[in-house]
This record gives sequence, C-alpha cells and structure tokens, in this order.
Amino acid sequence: MFPQLPEAKLAKFRKLGDEVTMQPGDVLFAQGVRDAPFYMLISGAVEFIDHWPGREIAVSRVDIPTFLGDIAMVTGEPTVVSCVAAEESTLIVFPSAKLRKMLAEWPEFSEMVLGALTARRDWLVSQGYGVLRLVADRGSRRAFEVRDLLERNLLPVRWYDPAEDEDTAKLLGKLDIPREETPVLIRNERVLTNPSPAQVARELGLRAEVDGRRFDLVILGAGPAGLAAAVYGGSEGLSTFVAEAWAPGGQAGTSMRIENYLGFPTGVSGEDLTRRATLQARRFDAQFSSFHPAEEVVAGPEGLLRVDLGDGQHVLARTLLVATGARWRRMEAEGLDRFEGAGVYYAASRSDAARNRDQDVVVIGGGNSAGQAAGHLAMFARSVTVVVRRPGLEATMSQYLIDRLERRPNVRLVTSAEVVAFEGESALAGVRVRHKGDGSQETIPASAAFLMIGAEPCTDMVRGLLATDERGFLCAGTDAVAANGGGPQWTVGDREPHLLETTSPGVFCAGDVRSGSTKRVAAAVGDGSMAVRFAHDVLAG
Repeated sequence: MFPQLPEAKLAKFRKLGDEVTMQPGDVLFAQGVRDAPFYMLISGAVEFIDHWPGREIAVSRVDIPTFLGDIAMVTGEPTVVSCVAAEESTLIVFPSAKLRKMLAEWPEFSEMVLGALTARRDWLVSQGYGVLRLVADRGSRRAFEVRDLLERNLLPVRWYDPAEDEDTAKLLGKLDIPREETPVLIRNERVLTNPSPAQVARELGLRAEVDGRRFDLVILGAGPAGLAAAVYGGSEGLSTFVAEAWAPGGQAGTSMRIENYLGFPTGVSGEDLTRRATLQARRFDAQFSSFHPAEEVVAGPEGLLRVDLGDGQHVLARTLLVATGARWRRMEAEGLDRFEGAGVYYAASRSDAARNRDQDVVVIGGGNSAGQAAGHLAMFARSVTVVVRRPGLEATMSQYLIDRLERRPNVRLVTSAEVVAFEGESALAGVRVRHKGDGSQETIPASAAFLMIGAEPCTDMVRGLLATDERGFLCAGTDAVAANGGGPQWTVGDREPHLLETTSPGVFCAGDVRSGSTKRVAAAVGDGSMAVRFAHDVLAG
C-alpha cells in the first residue's frame, strides 16, 4: 500500500511538482474534501487520522519515501481520512489535475499509483476507517434512499439499527438524539439528523460547480454507455462532462454479478465495474457530477446546445450524448406506495443481501437482473421466492441463471402469477399474489421484496426535441431519417445522420435509451465508445 520510492524517481518528481516543508500538526489534506492535492513524502513522517464526533483515531504512520493520498484524489470523491505531519517533513505536492495528467501520460506511474491507492482504500474500508455511519431502523425509507445514494456513488457506508445493536443505541444517547429523529448520518465530526438525499449530496459535494462552462462533449447519464463515452472522450482529448441524475453505474451498477461481459471470466459486480470505469474516465480528466439531473436541452448561443441542470446551473455543449438509460417500471399493487423504499426495492445491493440474512424475500420479475438478484440473495436469505407472470423463465432469462436458481434448494419459482398486494403493519411481512390459472391467492412471507419487471426510457429532458419510437425510446441513424409525423425530423440535407445520431444534428444516443438497443452491458459500452467517434466527426466538420 505504501511502495518505497528510490531516490532516482524522487529526483524526477522534484522536477514535476513543488517541494514544501510541513511542521508537526500541519494538515496535508483534511478528511471529507474533494480534489485534495497529492503528496510524495521525501523525509519526515505523517499520520493518517479518522475523525469522529468527540474523538480522533490514529490509523497509520508513514515514515519512508513514498506517495501519500487516497483514491479520491483521482476519482474526485471526498477523502475518507485526513493526513497530518507527525514531525517536520519535506514533501513534493501536486494538484489533483496535475496528478491526473501524470496518470494519463505515464502508464508505469499510473499502474503503481492506482494499484496502491485502490488497495489502500480497500484496507481502510475493511477496517472501518472513514466509513460513514447511517443509524436508522430497518424499515426507514429515507435511510434507504440515503444509503442507496452513498453506495451507488461508491462512498463507504454502514447501516446500524438501534433496535438490534446496543452500542448504536448508546451512541444515540451520547449524541443526545432521540431514536424518533433517526435516520442519522455520522460523517467525520458532522452529524446530520434526518437528512434527505439532496442534503447529503450537498454535504458531500457530489454536484460539480460547472455553471456556464463549455464542453466538447456533454454526456447525460453515467451507466455503461455514458461511462464508456467518458473514457473515450477524455482519452481522445475532448473536454468531457458527465451529468448523472443519481449515481454512476445505472441499472448495471446495481447488479450483483455480470457474468457475460468480455474480459471477466468469473464475472464482475456492477459496483466494481462502475468503480473501475469511473476511475478510468477520471484518469483522463472527464468531469463527473452526481445527483445532478438534466432538466431540459435547448438551443444555446453560437450554435451550441444548452443543458439546464436540476440545481439551476447550465452547461454548453458542442456535442451531446443522451445515455440516460431507463428507470425501473412500477406496478399497480395495493401497499406499494407505503412500502416503496421501506421493504420494496428496485435493486438488490450487497448490503441488502447481508441485511436479509436468514429472512424470507421475494424477487418479482423474470429477466437477468431478477435472476442475478435471486441467486445472490439465496446465499444469505432463508428463502427466495421468484414470482413471474409468464409460464416459465426461458423466454426472458439466460439459461446459466436458470440453471443456477434450479440448483438452489432455498429458491422457489412461482409462475403464471401476478402480485396484487404488499402486506404488513409497520414493516413488510408478505407479498400477496394471484395465480392466473384458478384465480386463487397466496400470501408469500417476506421481509423484503425486489421489484424487477422491466424499465421505461428516461427521456423527459429531450421530450419535444428528439424523435422517439412508439414506446418512447430515442430514434437514431436510419430510424431518425424515417421518423415522421408531427414530431422532430432530420432536416440536414447534405448528409445522413450517423449511426447513433438522433433527429438533432450533433446529438447522439447510446445504451438502453436508444430504440432497438439489446439492453446488455457490452452493447451499451459499444454504443458509448462509438458515439465518441461520431462526435469527433461532427466537431471536425
């Protein structure tokens, strides 16, 4: 985690950065800040410290020539610990932008630094250092939303239920916070009482300050298509900005394991793939902003496109990629509104599986996402019941997932059935289904239900600007030319639209939001990378 640097390398770094001297107690970087500078220690010693309300915890001490920092200095997330000089120390300092430039231009340095910083972060989190603490009852909808925002933005967080953990109940007492005022988020020395996701996003600085800035390429959405475009756009020298309504990864980011993606023979979790892709794009200086939805796209000055963002900021784009994907479809069922986010969820994360250990859970849906979720939940839960409307899974789920579920003794498949109600008093207790064959109803015990019945395109911000098919997905390429009726049409007479170009020149679409897409991670990545090539053609013209 702390590779010792030889004098020859230190001499090279001295020419690239600024040498500074720190006195004991001087702060190199604080905990919870974005875009902190990167340091190399030449002589002296530093300490890493984890801050909590009323106390400080010494994490480690470093006194050899090595580089200091956190993977946050590359990704732009908040740092998880602080670093303080333990004695008089000489260091070389690099601003975060200079660090990313060095990583992009120097592969040997990049491999060493990224590997060590990633291992360092993994070790810190495994030991509980720098981890955000979320204190709330199991069924808290607001706590679920906050946890989902944090986890999806790759910020380490752990959920503590005061009803099940005596130490957590004592902690609330020390903080003088009644249990009724939970959820509580403890971040460093800050305690946020009953915070909304918007408050947490502001506290952590998830939204970038970009008002009025111009970019060669603006990407709406950070699922696999948007992340791929960010990597290729940044690596090919385009100033690139990614606006994401919630968090990087999209629906794929919530997947327990993606097993049919090239290059990962044992599979890869959506979280891990998202972290790797985000880190890769940031290395090439693509700028990300989370919890920052695009509200509207309109014509801007000088032939540019103006993208109005949810907090009142706007950016100007020479080219635009719509990679907003699709949102999970809801269903009409009694009790859904009451338990949504508090027992009924649209994705199954790793922490969801652990929190439902030895419980009964229900997965509703017959696609690959449902199969992946059911398979992982079955490793922890007492029972997993998969409910599907069709007579079987063969038409909608990959065979390897069907085979896996069949091998699980605690997985039960209920076919030709539809959910009619979610039941329970203060917490979800069961899912009531109606069997299509005889009309009989059955209540399946469940402490949690995961609803995965398909998705609808997220196109609100371009409604009226771009043509869509009959289901609302964006038309591109030959479909953009064929789009007719009273809606938008391709009007450029001297050229045909590029393969992924919409009815508006210079505006492209990629991934699940595109009409005719195959709804697979690999296809979305291909779309995103291809769109950058077409954007280059438009910019060059």
